[in-house]
Amino acid sequence: MSTPASSNPFGPTVDVRFVYGPLLVGVFVNLILFGVLITQQLEYSHYARKDPLWMRCFVWGVFIMEVANAALDMHIVFQPLILNYGGGIPNDLPTLLVTEPLSVVLVAFPIQLFFLWRIRTLTSSTLLPAIICLFAVVAFAGGIWTTVGVPIVRSFRNVPRLYDAVEVWLIATTVTDISIAVSLAIVLRSKKTGFAPSDTVVDKIIRMTVQTGMLTAFFSLMDVVCLLALRGDTFNFMFNIPITRLYSNCFMSTLNARHQLNREIHRPLLSSSGRHADAVLAGNNGAQLGGNNKNLESTDDTVINDKGDQYGGNRMTEVAETV
Repeated sequence: MSTPASSNPFGPTVDVRFVYGPLLVGVFVNLILFGVLITQQLEYSHYARKDPLWMRCFVWGVFIMEVANAALDMHIVFQPLILNYGGGIPNDLPTLLVTEPLSVVLVAFPIQLFFLWRIRTLTSSTLLPAIICLFAVVAFAGGIWTTVGVPIVRSFRNVPRLYDAVEVWLIATTVTDISIAVSLAIVLRSKKTGFAPSDTVVDKIIRMTVQTGMLTAFFSLMDVVCLLALRGDTFNFMFNIPITRLYSNCFMSTLNARHQLNREIHRPLLSSSGRHADAVLAGNNGAQLGGNNKNLESTDDTVINDKGDQYGGNRMTEVAETV
């Protein structure tokens, strides 16, 4: 990272590509993902009134946190590259870098709890969510530990003093995200009805859940691997800075996907007799047959009602709304 002093009459220099380069790339990726998040937020606003008040407040709270994080990240690179340009060897950490681990835990921890609540709702069990919650709490504590340590170390050369805190934080985060993804996948497989259209919807939910959970886990794992394997460089910032935006985007994508999944659940189904039946949630008297506008008694090939639920319409609607 450094060049010999003899090659430069002004003394040793530092290759800023390996100091501020990864930091700048991480901020670039984070801001790109912020644009994606704005689009997701606008999409959610069309359906927000269908969600309870606490969920709408939670979603907007996460979005406000991300707006603040975007502004803080821009200042993190603006300070060393513009305000301190030409000020000598880059050694001091950016002043607002302390906000980065804090932003991650303030966004990631509530979202992890939200997914744990989903597992609790789907399984009606508290044991599994409680065990995973322990790792989430450890990750949160590790993130706060890192946040407290950043202003103490103050310089790049003292960053190794943060390794213990970062290891606890990111390894626990990785375990939490993988556990949530795997648990939801296993729970959702148990919700299959044996009917192809509804099972296709369940498979889509499983793929989405695993992909989003593994994505955040991968970035957390790469963050700690780069930090420990490439000591002295800052390549880990390419993975660390976008983490908060990955959590919020994955969270919003699962919320927005509910409406598409519900449309697939309730789209016209081809019955065994060749007729198209609307997958409409019906009362005890039967279901309305699409195109005929008449109520029929529950039959094996056309009706989805709240007792028989042959096609799993009620069940899949509940799963889609919960997941």
